[in-house]
Amino acid sequence: MPDAAVLATILLVVGLCLVAAELMIPSFGLIGGAAALCLAISVWSAYQAWWNKEPAFFWTYVTFWLVGIPTSFFGTLYLVQHTALGGFVILRAPQQAEDGPNPEMQSHLDDLVGKFGKSVSPLTPGGLVKVNGERHHAECMGPVVESGQPIEVVEARGTRLVVRKCVDCPATQSAANPGREPEQTAAPDRVPKSTDQLDFDIPDNYTAG
Repeated sequence: MPDAAVLATILLVVGLCLVAAELMIPSFGLIGGAAALCLAISVWSAYQAWWNKEPAFFWTYVTFWLVGIPTSFFGTLYLVQHTALGGFVILRAPQQAEDGPNPEMQSHLDDLVGKFGKSVSPLTPGGLVKVNGERHHAECMGPVVESGQPIEVVEARGTRLVVRKCVDCPATQSAANPGREPEQTAAPDRVPKSTDQLDFDIPDNYTAG
């Protein structure tokens, strides 16, 4: 069995490493429990090794113990959030470029302001809409808009459209699908205006009986 002083030092280092690993590896608390166990055994070993013989060593160990835990925790948290290490540990949302969205895309979205279309999915408040035959990500103003409802584009915000439910909109179907010809309705069969006319000729030599 290793000496108590060596065991205290080894378990202190292992415990601090496990504290850092707890932030990077999902373990449902198992790594955190192992870290707490290592640190507890390390304190007991340090007490056995230095409390009676070398009190100065013991209090130096306690200082490292108290400072090392928060340093390991917050240091790892900083590395995960602000360095490339976090890209291997957590999934980050794509960051928008500092100069905003693509100017060409922004100009295209600005041109859609005031256009009419329809919702492709429920807007709660985010969802998909169809304007000028194109699908766009959008968010609605006001109450939830169900799928297939007419909408009006009121603003272009970043890469999204801001829309509102339209009650008295023009033909939203044609606005949502430009270039599509309206369906032709078959003309009803003509009915003779008068039933006095016969649809066949009477022979000239026909004599009524």
